Amino acid sequence: MDIRILATGSSGNCYRISDGHTALLLDAGIPFKRIQQGLRFKTGDIDGCLVTHRHGDHSKAIPELSRRGIPVYGPKDLQELFPTVTVANTQCMLHIQTLDITAFFVHHDVPCYGYQIKSTVTAEKLLYITDTAYVDYTFTGVTHLLIEANYEQEIIMNKVRAKKVSACLAKRVIQTHMSIETLLQLLKANAMKTVRQIYLLHLSDSNSDAARFKAQVQQQTGAEVYVF
Repeated sequence: MDIRILATGSSGNCYRISDGHTALLLDAGIPFKRIQQGLRFKTGDIDGCLVTHRHGDHSKAIPELSRRGIPVYGPKDLQELFPTVTVANTQCMLHIQTLDITAFFVHHDVPCYGYQIKSTVTAEKLLYITDTAYVDYTFTGVTHLLIEANYEQEIIMNKVRAKKVSACLAKRVIQTHMSIETLLQLLKANAMKTVRQIYLLHLSDSNSDAARFKAQVQQQTGAEVYVF
């Protein structure tokens, strides 16, 4: 599976994935011009866009994608904001050419999806999870994982005690984003023997430690780990 990070973090999120036959965007939270630049202006190669939720750092470019004829899929309340969006039903598999896609709910402060994407050609299985405190499900056969590792509990609580972060903000982060501790628990609970690559996304600039996060995940999984 070819994976390209166009943007990640609170300023915008957008990723391109392809099995060599079908190409998708995961989220579209940056200006369309930046998407064009990230794709070297080959937006005509994109077969669809899966959006996790309605927040602007994940949905900003939806109107322009739709104007360009790129189908966009996401939760029902996303369709209420952008009528061109097709609702991805969590009860039914979505098929986009050579990719079979399953949407599932995660835990954010608005309705939010994670996506499991399997290629019918390569048999690779990619899991995309972001903007959630935790995940209710377990998965098997995952070969590629794009997942949030936003903060470390000790770092953020030390900042609260030092009054560098408000308790209110810390509570919101903890309730709506995934910590490295929760991610490590998720990896332990799932069969990760097949995973080849893990991309750690949406790291907080001030509440994370990229080098330590990478080392911890590598030690637990043995996979290639990339941090963004």
